[in-house]
Amino acid sequence: MRYYEKKKYQHNLCPIILFHNRDHSKKLGEKFNVNGIPCLVVVSPSLEIITSDGVDEIYGAPKEALRKWSQGKRLFWTHEPRNDEYVWEYTNCTECFMKPLVGLRHGCTNKECQIDLCETCLSKNKHEHSLVEYLIPNRQYSLEKLLLSIPYLLDPKTEEKIETKKMLKNDIKSVGFYFSAHWCPPCRRFTPELVEIYKRAQTNSHPFHIIFISCDEDQESFNSYRSEMPWPAAPMNSGAVPAEYFQFSGIPSLIVVSSNGTILSRRGREDIARFGVQALQTWSRGEKLARPSPDEYEWRHVICDGCQMSPLIGQRYSCPICGNYDLCSACEKKGHEHLLVLQLQPDDHDEE
Repeated sequence: MRYYEKKKYQHNLCPIILFHNRDHSKKLGEKFNVNGIPCLVVVSPSLEIITSDGVDEIYGAPKEALRKWSQGKRLFWTHEPRNDEYVWEYTNCTECFMKPLVGLRHGCTNKECQIDLCETCLSKNKHEHSLVEYLIPNRQYSLEKLLLSIPYLLDPKTEEKIETKKMLKNDIKSVGFYFSAHWCPPCRRFTPELVEIYKRAQTNSHPFHIIFISCDEDQESFNSYRSEMPWPAAPMNSGAVPAEYFQFSGIPSLIVVSSNGTILSRRGREDIARFGVQALQTWSRGEKLARPSPDEYEWRHVICDGCQMSPLIGQRYSCPICGNYDLCSACEKKGHEHLLVLQLQPDDHDEE
């Protein structure tokens, strides 16, 4: 098909108005606060915005979304949180389309299902699989509660299924949740280091425990990768609840939790780089490591926009006006056109 024929064909399929003038499209983007594409903004005849979440609403329920728009209504709705109800900012109830979903959230751990239900719709649930309750981030739960959504663990040497509760009977002081994937190069580099440190720590009177939670997409990669690890693994597709709870920003991620649910470290990888086997020995006693000083703290995923230090180490200054603009202490001394704000070092319950 020739290019002009293809364009004509596409235009006949969709009644789309094409803006050849880039200034017009830019002005529309500014008017509707478009931060990325694809973006579908639905407006009324009087140009009142019906929804800016057109793409997500189409993915959620295309026919119902179009019907609602034709009535001048949006598909998604929500309500103000009551008392201490949690707001699941990027999640919608697949039954009543409440977005953001407010309050208790239940979902199917099977990735193919993509089912999330609010508390009201849970009572009408007829889904073929059992649903699990998501844990609210930044609230403290016991280790038993954190492991509740994982039905069993896979023995590192065999295919034998281990009862999750069996691990808790050994009077353990802490567990490391290791989120990693075979396809991820940084994970592939870190895993052998972790294996070596782990084996050295097992000689301790209080051995350290790790659970592998896969971020792979297929069973073959999962099986191949976990065969390299001497600790048990959660079965495929059973890590959605802990992953949502810990809110980590990238992999590999080793998050260490004590038996009562206190987060001992969100930065297991960096802590091992600093302390080696001492890190695992300290965690195995249910204790935290000494925090790095402000001048030693490593800001993961943050780059100094002055000298390009990556990751930024030491005190971090951000510009609230420029947005996503950070400087190290040395570059901050050189000055900036706006007033910079010193970012406080996060604690173990915060994600950067």
